[in-house]
Amino acid sequence: MKKSLSLIMVILSLLLLSSLVLATPQTVPNGPWVQPEQTVQLQKFYTIEELGKKLLDIEAHSKGRLRVEEAGYSATLGYPIYVAKFGEPDENKIRVFIQSSMHGDEQIHTNSCVELIQTLATSSNKDVLEILDKITIWIVPMLNPDGNMSEVDGKIWPKRRNTQTWDPEAWGLAPDYVAPFYYGSTNGVYGFDLNRDFNPNLDFVLNPNTNILPRGSSSQSGFLVTPEARTVTALFKALQPDAFIDLHMQYPTYAMGTEDNGMNTLQMLAVVLRGTSYTDRDGNTYTVDSEVLKLSKQMASLVYLKLTENGNSPYGNIGRYAPINYPGSALGAFQLNGTAITLFEFRGGSIYDSGQKASGMLIAQCVEGLRIILMGFVTGEVYDIDPAIYDNVIPSSGPLVENPHPDPRDLPVP
Repeated sequence: MKKSLSLIMVILSLLLLSSLVLATPQTVPNGPWVQPEQTVQLQKFYTIEELGKKLLDIEAHSKGRLRVEEAGYSATLGYPIYVAKFGEPDENKIRVFIQSSMHGDEQIHTNSCVELIQTLATSSNKDVLEILDKITIWIVPMLNPDGNMSEVDGKIWPKRRNTQTWDPEAWGLAPDYVAPFYYGSTNGVYGFDLNRDFNPNLDFVLNPNTNILPRGSSSQSGFLVTPEARTVTALFKALQPDAFIDLHMQYPTYAMGTEDNGMNTLQMLAVVLRGTSYTDRDGNTYTVDSEVLKLSKQMASLVYLKLTENGNSPYGNIGRYAPINYPGSALGAFQLNGTAITLFEFRGGSIYDSGQKASGMLIAQCVEGLRIILMGFVTGEVYDIDPAIYDNVIPSSGPLVENPHPDPRDLPVP
């Protein structure tokens, strides 16, 4: 009898332990992560040299549709920041600005941009011709070439930040002036997180006489100290886009409320601020226009509806990105300047996870999502979408799937 009771207790204990384990996101058997015994393969992703060659080749075969320009150069290594232009600013056309690879270890959607650029430049498809007729499109496929081309032990090993040393004297500040909060190092190489360096004052210049630079936080605007952020800001000012789409990747999260509660393939964001206004350090207040916020939600909602209309397809498990408050992001600064925004945040945050394993599907999903938005503007369908779908239908994303196999070269940022 005692043996039977002991066995029952053991079984109950195992069941309780099992329920506790299952209450947290799992990565068993292999999860979304590159395993320790696997070799990371980066050959499918573009180097900056390969990207430049590919873009110029597409331009040469575009019959005048595409113009490729070097819009600026990276901070330290001097790599070109390419922009692919389909048309010039025209107040009679919708203007769309697409950007990718702001973080150097989020490489996949440089490939997505190249695929879209090639289609727009060379296809004779009716939808493509309508898009080009009604929309001016500018695309920056790799904003952070320094991060993309970062090396460890003589091999390319991309990192999040650009490569740039904080130089307060360049801005007229004291040599010991503290760096912004988004400055740090990875593997001993210093740089800035570009997606905190933007400012809703598009003409902002760091100046000790008029601007105070505390270390700051994500709830405050950045200081435009990186040439990469200044390049994008200059393009934004030139185009004055109606819509800005920023392509990112992150560690996987669970999709709560979808058909199988599996991992997200895509999360979207249309609301960048808590509240509808932001007041900067100089007392200037910037407000998100209600129609801009409405269109932002309509774009994300249209993509969600179109990608999920076939049920549990490979493009399913789409969620709403968790609320943020980043006026120093490109999305935040540009939405505060009258442009509707959409964040595409795909599963696969870095070279350590499912960005490796599922890259083909994620690239195809990204290109399709961009096509949906472009065609939504062509047909006018995007304006007919109920913006409440964004808040009430797109499910919020669940908990983060932690990486059980951290790479020793992924050093913590000080």
